[in-house]
Amino acid sequence: LSPAGRARFDTLDLGTIVDFRGVNEAAAAPAFAPGVRLHSPIEPTVAEELRRRRERGPLDAAVAVDVMEQTYRWYALEKHDAFARMFERLLNAGDKPLLFHCAAGKDRTGVAAALILSVLGVPRDTIVADYLLSNDHYVPRVLTISEFPDEVRAALVKVRPSFLSAALDTIEGRWGSVERYLEDTMNIGPRERMALAAALTEPA
Repeated sequence: LSPAGRARFDTLDLGTIVDFRGVNEAAAAPAFAPGVRLHSPIEPTVAEELRRRRERGPLDAAVAVDVMEQTYRWYALEKHDAFARMFERLLNAGDKPLLFHCAAGKDRTGVAAALILSVLGVPRDTIVADYLLSNDHYVPRVLTISEFPDEVRAALVKVRPSFLSAALDTIEGRWGSVERYLEDTMNIGPRERMALAAALTEPA
């Protein structure tokens, strides 16, 4: 952040920072803002999966896209506990304002944002459009993971509708709806959804 951006950020007076970075990611770059920090790690798996794929054949952009879609399915199926901890904090009025983030702020964070917007009844096409804004606003400091070909790395730093759809389609295929998923995996039922909607939206 620029000095002016940092000054604006500090005025947010954050109550909680939910950090989805893996253990080593978080240790390498400590918390950057005051506030109660909740570390709810989702370990990065993309690089390791690409290395496994490389043993079976050459890597290209299509392989990278497939790995990212697989990763998003894993978020939905296996990491709902991490997202549940974020929702617990959102349900506690004293924990807001709340910031949630990962390393790049587009993948783990993107799924978390999609789940929040789903709770609020936002249509899926609007959720996807919001998610795709990362392509306009996220500028990586370096082209990530230098051991891989340029076309693979370029695919990793962008988001695609198919990435988020992989998570949402997995949820709908297994649970029937995002609402049932939230209730079955995170205990976010009708009462909790109403409380979240009241906490996260302003009166008309």
